[in-house]
Amino acid sequence: MDEVGSNRGSIGRLLFLLLLLTGGVLAAAYTPLGDYLSREGVGDAITWLRASNSAPALYILIYAAATALAIPGSILTLAGGAMFGLFWGTLYTTLAANLGANAAFAVARYLGRGGIERLAGPRLKALDRATETHGFRGLLTLRLVPAVPFNALNFGAGLTVIPWATYATATAIGIFPGTVVYTMFADALLAGSQDASRAAFLRVLASGALLVALSFVPVFLRRLKSRGARAPRN
Repeated sequence: MDEVGSNRGSIGRLLFLLLLLTGGVLAAAYTPLGDYLSREGVGDAITWLRASNSAPALYILIYAAATALAIPGSILTLAGGAMFGLFWGTLYTTLAANLGANAAFAVARYLGRGGIERLAGPRLKALDRATETHGFRGLLTLRLVPAVPFNALNFGAGLTVIPWATYATATAIGIFPGTVVYTMFADALLAGSQDASRAAFLRVLASGALLVALSFVPVFLRRLKSRGARAPRN
């Protein structure tokens, strides 16, 4: 009976995790919360936050909570750049994104890992071995690709056996370049709207080019490694 109860508990937690993830997506799409994630809603939120002396703390709290609840946060990253500029926007967003990513990882590990083990059984061992061997490099590579969903990686990693320290380190390193580029892009757009100068336009183009280039970093690293492996050794 204890094993049966344990199985039911694990499956129940996994179902709750699925409901949580589904709820976050639906809330962003079909409830008034989604209005705050639109361009107009973010503009209103920026105006409200700028009027508060606690704007940085509120921004970090909102961003981290949204990430932990699987609510898409890309537009919040842009809002950080628009509100706080390149330096402080990058700093606050990096802190918020790491807090939220680690919270999401903890939620997935607690709620979902046991259920996945019960359902997948021995079939999960191959994935676990690959994660233990290549977890840091694989996660870091995926973090560097802007097209890979941030929230999916947060919760997906929690379902694997990757150690928390490995996950946290790869996440901190991997999300930083993208955060800088997105924040730079938002800051440049704001500068362009306030002063339609050639310099502001060039900053927008530069940040856009960096975002595209960032997508090719993993491909470049793989080719560099492949060439190194084929190079003759003395």
